[in-house]
Amino acid sequence: MIINDIAPELAPSAVERILTYVGNPPVFNSMSDLEEYLRTIYEPYGYLTDEHWRFMCETSYRRMDNGHITTHYDPKIVTQFTAHPDDYDLWDEYAQIPCPTLVLRGQVSDLLLPQWAERMTKIGPKAQVIEIAGCGHAPALNKSQQIQIVENFLKG
Repeated sequence: MIINDIAPELAPSAVERILTYVGNPPVFNSMSDLEEYLRTIYEPYGYLTDEHWRFMCETSYRRMDNGHITTHYDPKIVTQFTAHPDDYDLWDEYAQIPCPTLVLRGQVSDLLLPQWAERMTKIGPKAQVIEIAGCGHAPALNKSQQIQIVENFLKG
């Protein structure tokens, strides 16, 4: 199993950050405005090339009836955080994972805290944790060394 920058618990500050933009999708006049917005809210992802940002923009929008552009996801996704906040306390379930597990953690992730990554190496599958330098939440797996980490684990 490969877990990309999440723990059996969510950092409240990261959830608050996500809630600032997820529940109320903004409206844009142009794709370049949307791309600028995505670069801001997803800045914690870490390094992405201009090509990656453009691709994210092209695959993350929908055209509204009035011709404007907005992000393309269900804004009700935020309901999960607000109506069921205890659903993210999954340490007991994590402890039961029987297979080899790799946890990727962005070095400056605000979602997977260092102490939780450490705990994940000590219980359940006793995961191998690899931190991705210069990255927040979550490693995009778009650089050859990140892909190589995954390939090596799967071959392992």
